[in-house]
Amino acid sequence: MGREKTSFSVVKYIFFGFNVFLWLLGCGVLSLAIWLWSTRGTSTSVIPTHSYLSTSSLCIIASVLVLIIGFLGCFGAFLENQCLLIGYFTLVLLVFALEITTGTLAFVMKDKVREVIREELTGGIRYDYRTDVQLDYESKNMSMYDKDRRGWSQTLDTLQQELKCCGANNHTDWFYVSAWPSDKHVPESCCIQQFPYCGMGDKGLWFPRGCLEELDYWFTKNMYILGVTGITVGSVQILAMVAAIAQFCYIRSKRFPL
Repeated sequence: MGREKTSFSVVKYIFFGFNVFLWLLGCGVLSLAIWLWSTRGTSTSVIPTHSYLSTSSLCIIASVLVLIIGFLGCFGAFLENQCLLIGYFTLVLLVFALEITTGTLAFVMKDKVREVIREELTGGIRYDYRTDVQLDYESKNMSMYDKDRRGWSQTLDTLQQELKCCGANNHTDWFYVSAWPSDKHVPESCCIQQFPYCGMGDKGLWFPRGCLEELDYWFTKNMYILGVTGITVGSVQILAMVAAIAQFCYIRSKRFPL
C-alpha cells in the first residue's frame, strides 16, 4: 500500500508540475496573440479572406484551450478531483483527435489546400497589398487606415524575404496590381539585394521563384522535423491522458474500495 501511495504521489506531482508549465505557456501565447492582434489585426495569414486562420486568431484559440487544459490538470491533481481529471482527459483526447483529423485531411487534400492558398495569395497580392507610403497616405488623407491591410502587407513582405521568393507563382503576379495599376514592377521585398526602387529595375534583380514553390520546398526539407515534433507532441498528450486516468482510478479506489 505504501509503495502504491508513493507511486501515486510521484505521478501526481509530475502531472501537477507539467500542467503548471502548460498554464504558464498558455499565458505567454495569449499575450503574444493579443500583441499580434493589436498591431497587425487578423491579417497575419497567407489566406486573407479566412481571418480565423490568421496567426493572431489561431494563437488566441490555442492559448485559451491550453489555459483551460492547464487549469483542469493543475486543480484536478492538487484537489484530487475526479470530475476535473475526467474533464482534462476529455479535452486532451479531443485535441489529439483534432490533430490527427487535421493532419490526415491536409495530407489527403494537399492539392486542394495548395490551390486555395494559391488563390488567396494571388488575390491578396492583387487587391490588398499596399506600400507603407500608400498606407500612410490613406490613413492621413482619406481616413481609410486599415491595420489588417497593413499587417497583410508586412506579412507578405516578410514571407518573400524569408523564403527568398517573389509572388505566388512568379514575379508576374505583381504586374498591374491595385497598388500600382499602371506599372509592371514588384515590391522591394522581392529584390535579392534591397535598395530604393529595386522593384522597378530589371527582373534579374528579383527572386526567380514563386512563394508556393518555396513553401513546398520548405515543407519537404523540414518533413523530418515536423514528423518528430508531431510524434513528440502526440506522445506527451498520450502520457498526460494516461496519468490523468491513473490518478482518477487511484482516487476512486480510495474513496470507493472494492
